[in-house]
Amino acid sequence: MPARLHPVSESFQAALARVDLSKYIDQIQEELRRAIADIGPGRTRGEVEAIQARVQELIRRQSQELAKEVGFLGNQAMVFMLSNSIISTAWVAFSLRREASDLSKSPEDRLGVLEMLDSLSSALADVIQQGTNYGDRYAGPAVEGKAAEGASKKPET
Repeated sequence: MPARLHPVSESFQAALARVDLSKYIDQIQEELRRAIADIGPGRTRGEVEAIQARVQELIRRQSQELAKEVGFLGNQAMVFMLSNSIISTAWVAFSLRREASDLSKSPEDRLGVLEMLDSLSSALADVIQQGTNYGDRYAGPAVEGKAAEGASKKPET
């Protein structure tokens, strides 16, 4: 069963409009601060991986909370990935805006980050379109064997 909203009468966009994503962003920022204080600034591969693991665990918990808050139902993997992508996208947009506004950065660096932020929406639309196109290649009901097969090989083009 795909992910869906409850109640079904509410649109996806309206459901998300009720959510204050800033609380999730603030939690990630705080976890990053704590992780850097506990682990180190991320100068070594081990430090980077340990910081990432802490943030990933937080986003896993946040995804469950967001799914409940919005009312996502259905396929648990899809609900998790959808919630995770919403939180991750909000944090990336926040971080890019913050970087673009940082006057300690050169004007060229700020402009580059601002251009990335401006193109984020169309880049994500392209990602969605690629996923949709790939999904179109699998007509009919999803079957365990077909899903596993699809994960291991690309369909012929």
